[in-house]
Amino acid sequence: MIASLNFLSIIITLFFVSFIIGFFIYELVKKRREALQVLQNKLGLGKNYQNYQDLTLDLIQERQRLQNQLVQLIKTNLQVFDQLSLAIAYWDYHRDILQYSSTFARYTGLKNHEGREISIHDFPVFGSFLTKMTEDFQTVEIGTMQIKVQRIAGDSHCFFILTDLETREAEEKEKRYLTHAIWHEMKTPLTVLKGYIQLLLEEIQEPELMKICQKIDFQIERLAKITSQLRYLARPNETNNTIKIQNFIDMIHQVLQSWQAEIEDRQVKVETYFEEVEEYRDRELGFSQGDLYIVASNLISNAIRFNRPHGFVSILLHVQHESMVFEVADNGPGIPEEMKDLIFKPLGYSSYNGGKSQGMGLYLVKEAVRRGGGRIAVQSESDRGTTIRIFIPFR
Repeated sequence: MIASLNFLSIIITLFFVSFIIGFFIYELVKKRREALQVLQNKLGLGKNYQNYQDLTLDLIQERQRLQNQLVQLIKTNLQVFDQLSLAIAYWDYHRDILQYSSTFARYTGLKNHEGREISIHDFPVFGSFLTKMTEDFQTVEIGTMQIKVQRIAGDSHCFFILTDLETREAEEKEKRYLTHAIWHEMKTPLTVLKGYIQLLLEEIQEPELMKICQKIDFQIERLAKITSQLRYLARPNETNNTIKIQNFIDMIHQVLQSWQAEIEDRQVKVETYFEEVEEYRDRELGFSQGDLYIVASNLISNAIRFNRPHGFVSILLHVQHESMVFEVADNGPGIPEEMKDLIFKPLGYSSYNGGKSQGMGLYLVKEAVRRGGGRIAVQSESDRGTTIRIFIPFR
């Protein structure tokens, strides 16, 4: 009897232990399936996986597919760079492969290998230079060419951009010559026209004719100011031609003086705030004199011309980190939201305050800021005014 009871208790104990083990196995499988479901939902995989092995195999295949897409995308981009004659190469650290454009191959003496890719360690001489680059910008001589190498490095890859400095300088000289020629050809007839209009204004007595001549005189003056900007554009951006904050303040006063008649005619109140840069007046700015003039003259003239009568314009300078901020604000009509993307386009259809215009002023400002490595910020509300800030790095 006792033996039977002991046997029964053993059976019950085994059943109970088996039940507990089965329950834990069931919960483990359930949690694993739930985890697999969460993973496949996050990864966007359509299959219902029963185990991690199948999921891992599919993830490996998916990774390979994405890797192939990336390689193809880079090849397509390099073909686009070829059309633009840009010398660019892409180095994949993991594959240890350098893919390059045809212009890059021409600059460095590389042959057009199949697929335009090569192990960077098989790249004679220049490959060793690229792998040992420690700076983001370096200049190197290749044959008779002087090449600037720019490196843009990531965690698993790196881009190299080559620029032929002599070719770029030749193009810049040609642009400056053309700009100077246009300025010179426009200056003389404008001076003659200005002289004739001044004579007419002195002689004419009739109010209607006087008003017409004044309008012509204003437009001639406007053209003269535009051509003066061409003169500044024609000046080379020499790095040794340093401009200090004090020079820029003097330039702002000169621009305001040239627009004094318009300020008085429209009864616009202009205030300047330069106190915050008092201790920095000898700091050198990273923009050239010509680009600073383009920025100052266009922003100030726009704030005056496109403001409302009896409006207000403030001009502020202050220092932020390693830049000087040039801020011009007005309480004019503001820029409508749909026009904000147009104001910096060449010959666009939006002026500083959202009115119709076909000027080049703000496009020239954008290009000047780009050349100097600065930044533009625009803040505007309809019927409340516009504030434009130019971040000018110190030299």
